[in-house]
Amino acid sequence: MGSMETTPMLDQYRRLKAEHPGTILFFRMGDFYETFGEDALVASRVLGIALTSRDKKKDDSIPLAGVPHHAVDGYLRTLVQEGHSVAIAEQMEPASEARGLVDRQVIEVLTPGTITRSGILNAVDSNYIVALHPGAERIGVSVAEVSTGEFRVGEVASEDLAALLLEYPSREILCPDGVPADLGLPKIAPRAHVTRWDAVRFDARAGRQALERKFQVRSLDSFGLGDPGLGFGAAGALLDYLRSLKKSDLPQIGTVLALREGPSLVVDEVTLRNLEILESQAGPEHTLLHLLDRTETAMGGRALRALLRAPCAELEVLSARLDRTELFALTPRLRAEIRERLHRMPDLERALGLLGSGRATPRDLGTLRDALLRLPDVAKTLESHRNPVTEAWRAALPDLSAPASELGRALADELPPAATQGGIIREGYDPVLDERRREASTSRAQVLALEASERARTGIHNLKVGFNRVFGYYLEVTRSQLGRVPPDYVRRQTLAGAERFVTPDLTRMEERIEASSIESHRLEAEHFQKLRDLATREMPRIQSAARVLAALDLHLALGDCAARERWVRPSLAEDRGLRLIASRHPMVERSLEPGAFQPNDVALDPEQEQIWLITGPNMAGKSTFLRQVGLAVYLAHIGSFVPCAEARIGLVDRIFTRVGASDQIARGASTFFVEMQETATILRQASDRSLVLLDEVGRGTSTYDGLSLAWAVTETLHDGPGARPRTLFATHYHELTDLESRLPRLKNRTVRVEERGHEIVFLHALAPGRADRSYGIHVAKLAGLPEGVLSRAREILARLEAGDRAPEEPAAADAAEKERDEEARAPSRVAPRFEAALARELARVAVESMTPLDALNELARLRDRAQKSREH
Repeated sequence: MGSMETTPMLDQYRRLKAEHPGTILFFRMGDFYETFGEDALVASRVLGIALTSRDKKKDDSIPLAGVPHHAVDGYLRTLVQEGHSVAIAEQMEPASEARGLVDRQVIEVLTPGTITRSGILNAVDSNYIVALHPGAERIGVSVAEVSTGEFRVGEVASEDLAALLLEYPSREILCPDGVPADLGLPKIAPRAHVTRWDAVRFDARAGRQALERKFQVRSLDSFGLGDPGLGFGAAGALLDYLRSLKKSDLPQIGTVLALREGPSLVVDEVTLRNLEILESQAGPEHTLLHLLDRTETAMGGRALRALLRAPCAELEVLSARLDRTELFALTPRLRAEIRERLHRMPDLERALGLLGSGRATPRDLGTLRDALLRLPDVAKTLESHRNPVTEAWRAALPDLSAPASELGRALADELPPAATQGGIIREGYDPVLDERRREASTSRAQVLALEASERARTGIHNLKVGFNRVFGYYLEVTRSQLGRVPPDYVRRQTLAGAERFVTPDLTRMEERIEASSIESHRLEAEHFQKLRDLATREMPRIQSAARVLAALDLHLALGDCAARERWVRPSLAEDRGLRLIASRHPMVERSLEPGAFQPNDVALDPEQEQIWLITGPNMAGKSTFLRQVGLAVYLAHIGSFVPCAEARIGLVDRIFTRVGASDQIARGASTFFVEMQETATILRQASDRSLVLLDEVGRGTSTYDGLSLAWAVTETLHDGPGARPRTLFATHYHELTDLESRLPRLKNRTVRVEERGHEIVFLHALAPGRADRSYGIHVAKLAGLPEGVLSRAREILARLEAGDRAPEEPAAADAAEKERDEEARAPSRVAPRFEAALARELARVAVESMTPLDALNELARLRDRAQKSREH
């Protein structure tokens, strides 16, 4: 900012800016938020708004850029999405009542993870901020969703941080200042803005005390947090940070929860992507989220997304969830009635977030009123369908009829966006307020009647009564009629074609109107603050109601999907079995004609059939089968029904997937390298309780290298060292099917096809046995390759299958044959002593004790030696 210019207003701006370094300061000036200096340059570039200056004639004029206050949310959204923090400096008093410079204070600081404004947030996406307190081997964690009041604390192992940040996808991560390690955040949370905070504030003991003070308890034992350890330090720092930004004690944060509800089923980014849980390269309509999301409220939508990011592995928790889902799946009348009750239900959770920030507007209170007034209908519906599940929900739904009645009695039907505009309180709520309004209305009517009486008194037929914000009420007379103006008219303003006047009567009327309006606005503001305080006091009970509504909506969606898609309740167990009868891929099935999808069974157990090795042609459905098994297990672990005719699922601790081909060119990682990374993760991290889905291993390198790796991976998954997880392995290496004879818990399965002449028909049905062909040329024909290419490919394939390693060009075949005959008659180029050495090596090979893979490797080694000898 230019150092030459200084005014009281700019001094005020500089002071507020100094108090909030690193932010863009939005400085309220009337109907605009202004930015100055460097802030104006950034705002102009990011927001695409005009850049001007306070005095364009000066060389060192201060850059200036502003946005209208009524549209500020859109501009704030853009700045925050770009990673900027914004401090909002509001006028704390009307300019008309200020004595000298208008008082301005920063009422809120917006950062990417602390937004509460509904106009900026996506309604169904949670906006998390995560605080991390790193230790030697473990990391303290605290998570907050400021707009809803969710607050969690815990501790995780360092290697589990990536999974945690997938569960709570954060827009902002708070870390101690001075910690040298970046914890790998740029890689595992590339979209998060990292904020450094004073390391002293991460003290675990001080954090525990801060939580006890916040929730007014002597001990946190009743909250069921376990031992969060370093998490207390993260929680204390996060509370301190949020208070500094929101300028409040955060009343919407009414309780603290553990990071997770029981043991979790851990999934990584690869598995979420491969199973298309939340995102799909084919588009959002092809995701599991899209299929399940039949929620009616923003609260339910957020609950569903949170559930999909955090599948559970605790039998008791999942059984309770399945009971709730089953209730809706089997009761169509209840589904219809609850859907009607929840339709267009306001977002209670985020209304409370606005209340907690101290920025709730009259319309926000109206949203709260509308939601609370609808709760009795929800309660009646639950009471009319009595069973243990609905009774539990009904018991958890608090009676909020008193605050609902008060808000309904006090608030007008149509509410203004700001508390300073009047029109908040319903007529009849306060007799004194009604009287002030009548006085103002009567005086305004007298002013309007003045126009007719003054026209009659003065004979000025075009005389008009008007009003503007600067001069107030006036009588306007055109220049041609100025000779008729009475002596008691006092000139107020001169225009190009008219003069404006006031009279003593008009002044007295205006004073009465202003006095009545000021008093009525004061009374409305008092009532509004009392109503806001009432809602704030009821916040814990309102949050309980919001949780019930979110749970109802969540299980309504799961039950509705189960009923419509003909899914069944899975039977869950603590063992390691997996049995699915007539399983289907939910998204693929929905894209086909009814009944067109071919279901398949799977039966894995740790003693008899730990691994299924699946072979079959391209496009036969191997990848689809793997994914549908993974999706069924995933759905069961969120408490959903599954797309099967029958399902018994032993609980899983992790789902691993190695599916498809992808690279990470920007990180210097080839397709094969990424494939090997994913395979290494599986071999290192899988346990006996894991589910492993492998769709090709080793296809990105030479045939022998790839086959060797796939063979070794299969043996390791079967025999160890390490875990023996339930595994489905789809491959085109048909040589691996020989492993069935020597690995007792490996079984071959193939996807059936029928050959009809030169055509094949994919049956998509899984059966015991092995495939000996991949039918790649048939698939290439379906893909549209030219017939000439297909014909040549058939010739080459025939030669390769006959044993030729390098098929020649057709025109050169005779010449090549003649050359081979001549070479056969010529003296051998292999030295006699090498022939003898080779013979001795062959004699020592113990063929009878070799595995097929060992034999292939030995043969390849001998061949390489022979080729090198011929070259020399």
